[in-house]
Amino acid sequence: MYRVHLNQAEREELQRRTRRRPLAPQTRDRLEMVRLSNAGWSIPKIASHLQAHEQTVRRWIKTFLQAGFEALRDKPRPGKPSAIGPDILEQVKAWLQQDQRTWSAPQIAQQVQERFGIRRSPAPWRRLLRRERLSYKRTRRTLSHKQKPEEVAKKQADLETLKKGAMPTGSTCALLTKPALP
Repeated sequence: MYRVHLNQAEREELQRRTRRRPLAPQTRDRLEMVRLSNAGWSIPKIASHLQAHEQTVRRWIKTFLQAGFEALRDKPRPGKPSAIGPDILEQVKAWLQQDQRTWSAPQIAQQVQERFGIRRSPAPWRRLLRRERLSYKRTRRTLSHKQKPEEVAKKQADLETLKKGAMPTGSTCALLTKPALP
């Protein structure tokens, strides 16, 4: 039977680790297993309370007794680390905070590719900037509809002509009229 007995310093360490941010939910559950075991709860009762299997609770209690608090942390996830490191992210933050320039995600992606040689599409940059709580501007919606003054003037003249009831010249509206019946 595995039972945890913590001294005052270990209880304070347990409380400090539980309140640390960010803390993975699995790690928080493991720390809770240790706390409940120290409070005198049995393995089946802890498993029932945390909705975990008894073998899982037993394994983590045993691991804690053998290796301490550090053994309860999640192991690093496998995979290639991101090429966008903290130094590049700091540079992007500086770009966003300097002068009054408006940056879009495609512009940031292009600038990073030119300066650092890291090619990423705008979508990962949007996610990264959102996760880092950085503010950037989406300029695509406001810039793509810029109007040509000549076309605007012509369309406004056609509208005025239509309001008066006449047919605008060179218009396709003539096709919309009903043909005369014989």
